[in-house]
Amino acid sequence: MAERGGKKFTVRWIETVSVKTRTDFTDPDVKGLALRVTPTGSKSWAYSYRRQSDGRKRRVTLGEFPTVSLHQARAKASGHRAAIAEGADPASEKTAHKKVETVDQLLDRYLSDYAPAESKWTAEVRRIFKKDVRPAIGGHKITAVTKADILAILNAVKDRGAGVTSNRTLAAVRKAFNWAVSEGYLNASPVQGIGQRVKEQSRSRSLSEREIHAFWTGLDNAKMAAGTKLALRLALVTGQRIGEVCGALKSEVNLDKAEWLIPARRVKNRRDHSVPLSPMAVELFRQAVGLSRESPFPFPSRPRSRLVKREQHLASHGVGHAMHGALKELGLAGNPATPHDLRRTVASQLAAMGIGENVVARVLNHASEIGKTITGAVYIRHSFAAEKRHALEGWAAELERIVTGRPEAVNVIAMRHS
Repeated sequence: MAERGGKKFTVRWIETVSVKTRTDFTDPDVKGLALRVTPTGSKSWAYSYRRQSDGRKRRVTLGEFPTVSLHQARAKASGHRAAIAEGADPASEKTAHKKVETVDQLLDRYLSDYAPAESKWTAEVRRIFKKDVRPAIGGHKITAVTKADILAILNAVKDRGAGVTSNRTLAAVRKAFNWAVSEGYLNASPVQGIGQRVKEQSRSRSLSEREIHAFWTGLDNAKMAAGTKLALRLALVTGQRIGEVCGALKSEVNLDKAEWLIPARRVKNRRDHSVPLSPMAVELFRQAVGLSRESPFPFPSRPRSRLVKREQHLASHGVGHAMHGALKELGLAGNPATPHDLRRTVASQLAAMGIGENVVARVLNHASEIGKTITGAVYIRHSFAAEKRHALEGWAAELERIVTGRPEAVNVIAMRHS
């Protein structure tokens, strides 16, 4: 692991810094404070000090960025420094607090120590734990949880008609208990040997041209927030995952260069992903930025409580619920669709336009067939930026034709968001 010092810490630099090997950057303004950056894009704070009792060097973690901001990390480091001067040993104290006895404690520790803080998957796991797992076994001792307890949770979810959700619940609980075994909290997982409650069929839903027209125009009158409408339209214009759209930071989007760089920490395959923005996409982002005011997110969420001070972005599952509730207005009640189906629609339309599979895969940030070969994975370093821009600008023009009914797209269509 490399260690670097002397770099001036700024929010912009922290958001954009990337490394090829795990690196600790030390803050020149606060002695002992370090930012650890990994090749996957994760960034975490730590404070290093020497214990007064024996002079031994110790290290205590302070949290993940951006959940813990630069200002907060410096404040925490300063607080530790003052406590250490009085004889405290925060690293030992934190270790002492890591005792895990109940399922609630296990799930808390799993989410804080293992699950990626800003991923769509983590948000869904938190929801699953809160809705179905914690109420049933949260207070149980982890050593007392049985296979029957887990089956009761899964069957209850399935019996309310949520078969697919029962499978997602199984996956989430299995990961948590397997992690507990790997960390030494348990000797064996009670989830071992439990299979899925229902057999799933992969979705192949994509919107027809008629449905695309109905969806786009129907958004004008749909009962949902303006930001939600813009997020759904951007998902259809760019082909990116709805979670990536909702979680975008303004610092990721360069409207002058018509580029959107999604950092590895927010991408499913953990690779930086550059999305060329068509004029239509630029206009949608511009509208979102205008609505979001001072928020760092183009798509901020409304805090549920006045006690919540930290800025948060629009939740992707909330967008999904909003779309589901407006299927009639969107002309999709007869054959329901989800936000992810918009992404599949873009892939289908690009293929119909004659865009090669290799370019479509790069637009969507999928592992393409060429990337699966030794030649593609090791030797081909072409960014495909021009090809991706050509594909997305062509799709925007095609989308304008579909929505407006004009045989040729000339201008970016006016997109109302009221």
